[in-house]
Amino acid sequence: LWCDRFIELSRYEKIKYIFIFENRGAVVGVTIPHPHGQIYGYPYIPLKIQRELESCKRYYQEKNECLICRMNLEEISFKKRIIIENEHFITYLPFFTEYPYGVFIVSKEHKSKIVDFSDEEKTALAEILRDTVGTLDSLFDYEFPYMLCMHQSPVNSEPSDEFYHFHIEFYPPMRSRDKQKFNASSETGAWAPCNTTAPEEKAEELRSAYRRFKGL
Repeated sequence: LWCDRFIELSRYEKIKYIFIFENRGAVVGVTIPHPHGQIYGYPYIPLKIQRELESCKRYYQEKNECLICRMNLEEISFKKRIIIENEHFITYLPFFTEYPYGVFIVSKEHKSKIVDFSDEEKTALAEILRDTVGTLDSLFDYEFPYMLCMHQSPVNSEPSDEFYHFHIEFYPPMRSRDKQKFNASSETGAWAPCNTTAPEEKAEELRSAYRRFKGL
């Protein structure tokens, strides 16, 4: 369904960015209780995405490689922030995450849009999404709230497939079982996020939750 809607929306020249996302839980403002996703078609490239594109393009021009491909290699080598891995995707807690449990799901192969994936890769994406959400739910034994945001190349715009890389970012607002992380003055007024936790420690918590989810 995501791919079908992406293809349909991309046919409209005025649409420059297709944003696929899912909100879950009352704490992030959800008013419809059943699971559901949403798709927005923007007539411009949102600023956060534009900044990512600029950074990835600059790195590609300087290093002749994809920045997120390099991140994947570094995370696989370091190992301590990896939560889940399958043949085509990897879930890890990046060192720069803004949220204590703000995991990324990243494609191993360099693909820039969801429509670039083979049927096998789409199945692998569905599986790691299921396992990632199940891991979050197993963390504190309740349905974990989050915002899930899919980042991919713009459409009807300057080509970016060479240097931009598909990934999914999670923004879970909880920092413990019953405490919420709020975006305070630094985050809101200066765009300077503050995560007071160590990603390596939180990654170990998430790996333990994954083992519980899988019954290992």
